[in-house]
Amino acid sequence: MEDEEKGAVSLTMLAEKALQTPINPNHMRYCPSMDLLALTTTDDQIHVFRTKGQRVFGVSRIVSAGKLVKLTWKPDASAHTGKVMYEKDAGISSESPICYIGWATNLTATPHGQTTISRLEDSMTLDAFIASTKETNDSQDLPDLPTELAFIDVLTTARGDVFSSRLSLDTLFPRMPTGSADSADILIVGLEDGTIQLSMSEDFSIGTFKLGNGPSNLTGSKPFLHCSHPLSTTHALLVCASTGDMEDLRVVPFDLRLISSAGRHLSLLASKVTELHNLLRYLQQAHEHISAEIKATQDLPSKFMRNIDEMLRKKSDTTWVQAAYHFVVAGNCRPEVKEWLVDELGERGHKRWDKAVTTGYESIRRLVHENLLPALDRLSVHLSRLRGLSRYQHSALSLGLSSSELDNIIDTVDSLQLLSHHLMRCTISESRQFGAFSTWLRHEIEKQATEPTSTTAQELAQKDIAFDYASILEYIQGAMTESRMPRYSGNPMVSKPRWDLEAEGGLLFELCTNRMQEEENVLSPQKQLPGLNVLIHHLHKQFTSLFDHISETQRRNVHFGIPIYLGAGNSVCTDMIMVPEGVHCARIPTPAGAVRDVKFVDDEILLLAFVGQGGKSQIDAHSLNIPTDKLPLDPSRLLSIHYRPRDRSSSSLSYHAQQPMGEEGSAEPYSIDLRNPKELAARTIHRFSADEAWAPRRLEVNGRKGRRILCVLAEDSLHYRQYAIDSLVERDGRPVAPKMNVNQVLQSTLSPDASIRNNAEQQLLQAAEVDFSAYVSTLAHELANEQAQAHIRSAAGLALKNSFSAREYARLRDLQLRWRERVGAEVKTSVKSLALGTLASKDSRAGQSAAQFVASVAAIEIPRNEWPELMPALVANVGEGEDHLKQASLVTIGYICESEDTELRDSLVQHSNAILTAVVQGARKEETNPDVRLAAIVALSDSLEFVRTNFENEGERNYIMQVICEATQSGDSRIESGAYGCLNRIMGLYYDKMRFYMEKALFGLTILGMKNPEEDVAKLAVEFWCTVCEEELAIEDDNALTQAEGGTELRQYFNFARVAAREVIPVLLELLAQQDEDAAEEDYNISRAAYQCLQLFAQTVGGEIVQAVLGFVERNLRHEDWHWRDAAVSAFGAIMEGPDEKMLEPLIKQALPVLIQMMEDTAVQVQDSAAYTLGRICENVSNAIDPQTHLPPLVRSLFTGLSNNPKMASSCCWALMNLADRFAGEPGAEVNDLSAHFSDSITHILRVTESPDGDAPLRMAVYEVLNAFVTNAANDSLPVIAKLSDIILQRLEGTIPMQQQIVSVDDRNTLEEIQTSLTSALLAIIQRLEREIKPQADHIMHVLLQILNSVGAKSSVPDTVFATVGALANALEEEFAKYMDPFAPFLYKALGNQEEPALCAMAIGLVSDITRSLGGLSQPYCDAFMNYLLLILSGTSNGNQLRPAILQSFGDMAHAIGPHFEKYLSVVAQVLNQSSTMTLGEGAFEMFDYFISLREGILDAWDGVIVAMKQGKADALRPHVDSIIKFLHLISQDPNRSEALLRGALGVVGDLAETFPGGEYGDAFRSEWMAQLVRDVRTSQEFSARTKETARWAREQIKRQGASGQGSQLS
Repeated sequence: MEDEEKGAVSLTMLAEKALQTPINPNHMRYCPSMDLLALTTTDDQIHVFRTKGQRVFGVSRIVSAGKLVKLTWKPDASAHTGKVMYEKDAGISSESPICYIGWATNLTATPHGQTTISRLEDSMTLDAFIASTKETNDSQDLPDLPTELAFIDVLTTARGDVFSSRLSLDTLFPRMPTGSADSADILIVGLEDGTIQLSMSEDFSIGTFKLGNGPSNLTGSKPFLHCSHPLSTTHALLVCASTGDMEDLRVVPFDLRLISSAGRHLSLLASKVTELHNLLRYLQQAHEHISAEIKATQDLPSKFMRNIDEMLRKKSDTTWVQAAYHFVVAGNCRPEVKEWLVDELGERGHKRWDKAVTTGYESIRRLVHENLLPALDRLSVHLSRLRGLSRYQHSALSLGLSSSELDNIIDTVDSLQLLSHHLMRCTISESRQFGAFSTWLRHEIEKQATEPTSTTAQELAQKDIAFDYASILEYIQGAMTESRMPRYSGNPMVSKPRWDLEAEGGLLFELCTNRMQEEENVLSPQKQLPGLNVLIHHLHKQFTSLFDHISETQRRNVHFGIPIYLGAGNSVCTDMIMVPEGVHCARIPTPAGAVRDVKFVDDEILLLAFVGQGGKSQIDAHSLNIPTDKLPLDPSRLLSIHYRPRDRSSSSLSYHAQQPMGEEGSAEPYSIDLRNPKELAARTIHRFSADEAWAPRRLEVNGRKGRRILCVLAEDSLHYRQYAIDSLVERDGRPVAPKMNVNQVLQSTLSPDASIRNNAEQQLLQAAEVDFSAYVSTLAHELANEQAQAHIRSAAGLALKNSFSAREYARLRDLQLRWRERVGAEVKTSVKSLALGTLASKDSRAGQSAAQFVASVAAIEIPRNEWPELMPALVANVGEGEDHLKQASLVTIGYICESEDTELRDSLVQHSNAILTAVVQGARKEETNPDVRLAAIVALSDSLEFVRTNFENEGERNYIMQVICEATQSGDSRIESGAYGCLNRIMGLYYDKMRFYMEKALFGLTILGMKNPEEDVAKLAVEFWCTVCEEELAIEDDNALTQAEGGTELRQYFNFARVAAREVIPVLLELLAQQDEDAAEEDYNISRAAYQCLQLFAQTVGGEIVQAVLGFVERNLRHEDWHWRDAAVSAFGAIMEGPDEKMLEPLIKQALPVLIQMMEDTAVQVQDSAAYTLGRICENVSNAIDPQTHLPPLVRSLFTGLSNNPKMASSCCWALMNLADRFAGEPGAEVNDLSAHFSDSITHILRVTESPDGDAPLRMAVYEVLNAFVTNAANDSLPVIAKLSDIILQRLEGTIPMQQQIVSVDDRNTLEEIQTSLTSALLAIIQRLEREIKPQADHIMHVLLQILNSVGAKSSVPDTVFATVGALANALEEEFAKYMDPFAPFLYKALGNQEEPALCAMAIGLVSDITRSLGGLSQPYCDAFMNYLLLILSGTSNGNQLRPAILQSFGDMAHAIGPHFEKYLSVVAQVLNQSSTMTLGEGAFEMFDYFISLREGILDAWDGVIVAMKQGKADALRPHVDSIIKFLHLISQDPNRSEALLRGALGVVGDLAETFPGGEYGDAFRSEWMAQLVRDVRTSQEFSARTKETARWAREQIKRQGASGQGSQLS
């Protein structure tokens, strides 16, 4: 047996995935049109994964009232689930549960469909048809114009709430592709009681059928499989009926004659019916919104009028309408009216009245104009087309359309349009009347509130205001008390009229017209006008009748045939497929055997999952009888069986239902004996290793041609693997890897056509997955092929390098593992030899590509000592090879040394001699080829970190330094730049060895280099002194820290910068004047390098630099050349950090007027430098600025500069932000130095940011200035901030309609930038106003919810919105609860979006903010919060990263809901105990912060839990006390602790002691380690008073645990 299978080729594994929750083996489905796998877990969560295992999306707890029973994909790749709610939607009245759900696709009789049929082979499967759809749709056949016109508006189904007041109908109901009319998608739903429901969409039901009602007795049978073929209208169901312990299996055929009878119009009818359903829902929901707006428009005015009417009735026998009418006509205001206007209504009340009514009228107008009327227009278009079909098409009878019914529906729609137009006219009229009334009322309020003799009263009297008195009086008499709008709209809750519409006789449109004429001519008409509610209800009844008629007609066109009996048995594994000759069915009739699952891949291949457990089993593959009673006990495997001959001449496996009516047919099985070892070996395509204990349980196949993928679920249901079926083709009876035209594919990777390029890249990826060994061998040969074209060789090298490259560390490790495990030693040797040989190629591009590939392989093999000959070979190449080989070898060494792989960098130390030998040899001045010398210098720079041992040797160090110093004088600017770069790295790595070289050579060489005319050389020479300064600053800090800790081992400090300052600083000052006036802000030139170096010198040498700089400033501040003026200003700003402030203050006070004056210099570069220097002064020496003398002109000049030129705007903004921070005063101060300038500053900022078309970076910077001013404002500026909030909200709200105007990526980026800046400003306002923001809260949340609802999936705006919502929650506290219902869905969506970790993290923080703010009111949302947080923790991508924040959220949630947290205690405790076991590995310094934050999160969580359980639920906490104490003990013994961690630990100690005061845990509390923990914190001099107070409190709580004598050890 082993001899037969030796050398067998296995399927290529694409990915392996492990889940924490078991997978439901019956709920694994591949998408028919994309490489996506949908599955469910046993906790009813749906997940969708890509082929590589990446999670695309998931739905948690999708079924709230029931169990998810079936999962499948629609042919257009949307997921569909079966549940009780779906049964209701699909029109199934039976309460029996769903047992099967599936989709089928059939071609229709359209011209495109016939073209497709003619092009397809007779073996076309459903999967292959779906894959060919795009090609068919893109065909160049001439269009059939009538058909194209008929299908131009075929629209897809919209689910759920189809109404939106923001989006157009075109957006809500997108167009369906024309090609989709060539096929019909049929949904088949089977129930346990034998009911079959067929439909073409959720709203187009074909009918419900009962299996027991057919010509054969199928009572008790239930369907569990279905198959069909795109070319046949006949479908087949596999049903089973239980008889005792056995199950009878039958195939039940049924014919969908409606597909052939309705033909080309079937898809049109289905889409129209679906669209009519959606439009009807849209109308109902639009009407509900309109009615709600009408009510909202009347509520507030009614409240005001009730108030004044009650006052007037008490004081005089009159009403507000009478008083207002008299007031307008006579101009005489009654005292009681004046009192109400001035004291109760006032300006604020009028604003509320005006805003409520104006906004309401505008909303109603917009809803009618933009939503209701367009929907009715579209409804009319669809109905007219259906009426055309019913009148003029021969297929009208087969469609079930009735002209009379459609005429009546159109009449109703016409009536709705008539009412809608009148409603809009009424809205516009009343809005105009109210506008006139509101203007008059505002004027009278101001007039009555002033004294008659005052100046204000005289000014009001002199105002020439032309009031529209006619409109005012019309509004007072009419709309103010009784609007006509409710008459047109009706009550949405009352759908049945007071009279019968049919009894009125005639056309409904005429009836409505007559009633409207009565409405206009008679104030109180006798007969009521039918409102929108009545007509919409009537329309709904008409549509129901029409849809029922259509459904019944289609139901009559479904015919069930005679069942075919397959046999009896216990069905463990079953599958079925339809081919043009008939139906094939495979099943295993034993309860447990060697074969675990069976799946048809396509029309030829059947796959079996076989486990080596023996047993007695056979397989009927309709026709396939496979005895397995003597199968060998060997590892699990997959078998491939050709059940249908390729020549189609034999149909021995198929059957045809040719039996007489009323008789049941049967089928004979066809046998294949797998007991024969040769037979078994020949059909084995994959074997699972015996030692990995991996056995298959379930198979799922994606049958797309060319992309066939197999998913194998493991026995434990926690793991699955995906294999490429197409990775093997048959040759001489054996499966082998397919060939690839490598030249053509590589050529295509360079194509300018993105589609061709992407396709080629996918072919390369697939080839690598199929057979990586052959893939790298093929590309390596192509790279080494000297006859190949240069660009092809480069493409091969790039593809090889990319096979080992990945941004994510985990992915990189997988790629490296692929080389180690899937490529044999012989192939590895061959590939590496070819790559090294290519280094000698005269084609430099090929050599460069080979160098990159060699470096990629070296990163894998050098750490494992698997390529020991590499470094000697490279050294030999440099010493003996030709110039191009030398260069390529040195480049290879450079690539190897620059790698960031930790393992490789550690292992390169042992190769330091070889590396140095090669690079120094190439870098010597004796090397005549400058390219070789340059490559050596670059490689030397990359290798310096690994040659520390060599640098310790004085002789070797001298030689290295000599070679580098000689290179600085080579005359080739490239080599000189590289040499100075080497010196920079050496100074940073080996400062302690540089004293001798600084004295002898480096000082003079670098001064000379700084004066080099080549800018690149000069910049690197300047950067050498930057490195010197940075290194000496770091040494000073390290030594100071060591001395503070009592250490004596100080680092050597040579004062290189201080010694050289006298010579270096003048050169730097000269270089400052070499500005490039055309340089962009991000350009790094010699002038900016000199400025950076001058800053570092000031920090390093302090006051010693001042005199040299001041002399330069005085000489050049008034220079005629702006370059020197700019250099002088910049030099002064560069020394603002470093020298003592007392030394700088008098200089700054003297210089400030001059600097402010230079903000008006003729050169914008000087203005920019002046602004930046002022910012440096504000940042570092703000005490030198006198608030009275300097601040007013300083603020004025900076804002002037902000407006004058965008080039200096960023500097002005930075200076203003520093100014705001430095002059804020004490937090909460009533007045500060900014107060006098605050209002004008805000006005200026708003003016600059007003235009949305301005410079985007400038606008962002100015909004940051606004945030700084708001944050640092004193209390006297709060009224200005409150008014500012209105403006910011108005601007933010104005950005929402701009979403519909986006036409490019730049538009989207600009809009997101504006929304982010405005939301950030709103955040600053909320944080500053705190509870004073409450009056604006409703408006704020309304706008923020609109933004969240409108932004795209990958937008960055929600991050800022969530931060703003958190600030608002903190400000409002429990009053935020009213916003949770509309906001919660957005929060849940963000919590579930693990593809965007930043947004998910923000959402987790927001959960903490909300629970802290709401307290107990957050309890209704905690279930959802907990589910999402636990789901994040279970994820593999972000679970660990977000764990500390999630644990803190647990604590906040517990604090908020108190004892109610008990329901979550067990699962949270499990998570906390698991997290507490993490330890910090030795040397893992990069994980230190995470480790500390994780432990802080654990303590926060336990603290919240303890406090919550303390309130009457202490017993629930007892099982977890030991683990808490164990964790506290772990912290006490661990030296890796922070102050916050210790404070949290002592807080938990105190709360725990307080929760259990009886002393039952006294032994732990009296332990020596706990006493020491408290003592260490109490006596520490480093900790804050807050931490020490926590320690003191914990000590008091511990004392109460037992006798005072035992507690004395804590003192």
